[in-house]
Formats: sequence, structure tokens, C-alpha cells
Amino acid sequence: MIQVHTVGSDKVYQIWKDVEGYLKASIETNTGDCTIDQLKVLLVEGKQTLLLGIEDDKIVGAMTVEFVNYPNERVMFITALGGRGIVNDETFSQVETWAKLQGATKSAAWAKEAQARLYQQKAGFTTMRYVMEKKL
Repeated sequence: MIQVHTVGSDKVYQIWKDVEGYLKASIETNTGDCTIDQLKVLLVEGKQTLLLGIEDDKIVGAMTVEFVNYPNERVMFITALGGRGIVNDETFSQVETWAKLQGATKSAAWAKEAQARLYQQKAGFTTMRYVMEKKL
């Protein structure tokens, strides 16, 4: 079973070489909002949080999240995710329990169509909207 652990902002530099590869692929599929190096800075500054998936004392995946406060919701937004077998009910149940302890009332993630299906099938997410973008 994969156990989820959070990493304090003061420990990001120590663990970075072990998780960068998991996160890099996810970051490289975004639209350029954030590079892998910028993500590391956001984690060190405490603006985002790093979570690890650990199985048999080995890191098998990583996730980064940020919390966004809206008038009616506190949303845990998944900003990067990668690893083997990370998206499943067991793992996401742990993440959601932790998020609730942080005051979250909802979780969210942007995803491409294939990723969205994975979130739906393996972690119980529901498609609420598609995000479209246009550079100005």
C-alpha cells in the first residue's frame, strides 16, 4: 500500500533530486504557467505543498498542491502529479483526509482528456468543466 507523506518546505532541497522526475513530466504538459524550477521555489517558500507516495520505504510518486480560498470554498488544487500507481482511491483518500485537516472543502485539478479519465476512474473525480486558454 502506498502511504502519503507531506514534506515541509524546509526539507524540499534535501528530497528534490528524488522527486523532480515525477513532477517534471506533469509540469511539462502544462501551458507554461510554471517551470519545474519555479515549482521548487513555490514549495520552498511554502506557497505550495509537496506530498510523497511511499511504498516499501521507497518514493513511488509525488504530488504538489496549493490551496485557493474562494468566498464559498477552500480548494486544494493539484498543480503537479506523477508516479507509479499514485492515482487511486487508496492514495487519494489519504490526500483528501489531509486536505480536510487543512480546511479544504473541495479538490481540483486541470487535466487533459486522458488524464481526466484517469482522475474519474481511479480517484472518483467528476468532470465539472473544461478549461480553455488563449494567449493574449
